[in-house]
Amino acid sequence: MSRILNRPVDVTTGPDGRPAAFRFAGGRERVCAVLDTWMETGRWWEQEPELIAYRVETESGGVFELNFIPREQRWLLYKAYD
Repeated sequence: MSRILNRPVDVTTGPDGRPAAFRFAGGRERVCAVLDTWMETGRWWEQEPELIAYRVETESGGVFELNFIPREQRWLLYKAYD
């Protein structure tokens, strides 16, 4: 199961630009592994921006999907997996 959150989030990145930590539920989650990375082009006919998606595992055992929108230089916490 998963929950769609799709909300802005503060992300700290590592030297490679991948997420290293982010804030969630009042605390700081440290990323221990990037499980998957992919690009999505969005619906071009609706001018949706391209994004880079990261499925990450945190030190607390959570699995999340973080999306980075390069054009806007912003991060979204898109999904939390149960």
